[in-house]
Amino acid sequence: MKVVTFGEIMLRLTPSGNDILTQAKSFNAHFGGSEFNVAAGLTSLGFPSRFITRLPDNPIGRNALGSIRAAGIETTDDIFSNAGRMGLYYLEKGSSPRPNRVVYDRAGSSIAITEASSYDWKKYLDGADWFHVSGITPALGPEPMLATENAVRTASEMGIPVSFDINYRLKLWPVKDAYNTLRPLLENCGTILSTEEDLERVFHISGTTPEEISRNAHKFFGCETIAITLRVSKTVKSNLWGGCAYGPGGFHQSRMYDVEVVDRVGAGDAFSAGFIAGLLENKGLDYSVNLASAFSALKQTIPGDICPVPKSQVLELMEKGSAGRIQR
Repeated sequence: MKVVTFGEIMLRLTPSGNDILTQAKSFNAHFGGSEFNVAAGLTSLGFPSRFITRLPDNPIGRNALGSIRAAGIETTDDIFSNAGRMGLYYLEKGSSPRPNRVVYDRAGSSIAITEASSYDWKKYLDGADWFHVSGITPALGPEPMLATENAVRTASEMGIPVSFDINYRLKLWPVKDAYNTLRPLLENCGTILSTEEDLERVFHISGTTPEEISRNAHKFFGCETIAITLRVSKTVKSNLWGGCAYGPGGFHQSRMYDVEVVDRVGAGDAFSAGFIAGLLENKGLDYSVNLASAFSALKQTIPGDICPVPKSQVLELMEKGSAGRIQR
């Protein structure tokens, strides 16, 4: 079973040690981006994936392609563009009481300026069993927005299930623009993923419990399934983490993991990957949300944006609930 995702991959630069950006002299480099992270997570969980994007035809773009291939992800023969650049983002790791901070330098990236008409969605989606995208991609500009709309519509017309992670980014677009763009787009998405914060901020969906929030979101969107990450922050480097879902069979909530955070970037994407994998396995919402929560909890213990943990370790965590003693 193959999953197709669509979005931007960026070069992430993180100051060495605990430096803040204004004092940094060296950086650790990773490639990451929401839909790329989801595709990588799915391959780790045993599901082939195809990532649709555009990269600049230069050494940095080819380096990014190497990272995509190293994650076991399939690409297309038109991935390179003669226009645009590699988008960058800088991650300043926090330490309580100073939060993590992201600075984007992605304007004019290859995917942001690629014409929507250049994407051959029937070809890209041929043989696909699932399509996934997030709210970050249409926020990149008019062409990515139209391309996202075309992709979702084509997948729906081809009978391919569509999942959409709301993934609101204040630094990319205002709430009003996000609402006006995503509201009609989500009508063609059977599975919607989000955080409690994004549901309230963008769509004014709230509740007093995870069950009430997820039920209200399910009713508002009219989707088949809604899945929500749940986080209780203790410090910047420690949180309780889990998730819940509402759909056929009612409400399900995973166990909450006590996570010692190494790198929280990509946790939501790992949750999406785990949830999609669970649905593709056809084992029900309870299994899917527990797989998603365990996989995304493990992601936060690993540097970088993606989670390369094999499924066997995820299932072990689901069974035991904690890391336990050293494995020799």
